[in-house]
Amino acid sequence: MQVQSRNPVLYALASALIAGLGTMLGGRVGRGILILCTVAFFGIAMLIPFIGWLLFPVWLAAWAFSIYDGYATARSWNTRHGIIS
Repeated sequence: MQVQSRNPVLYALASALIAGLGTMLGGRVGRGILILCTVAFFGIAMLIPFIGWLLFPVWLAAWAFSIYDGYATARSWNTRHGIIS
């Protein structure tokens, strides 16, 4: 049985487009959904007048973590299967 490698950059790009998607594609669906819900929650909370702009750094950090986690998930999968990426 041959194992296909996963491209970490593509998984990071998927997470940049839709938060948590790269993590979900990497097989960690529950974690990806949690990331998606977190980014969506803070995105919606930013619409609250006067305090919403204070949440922008939190939303940005959650989104950046989503991208990193998609990348790390693919690299972890490759490492577990003996693929150097």
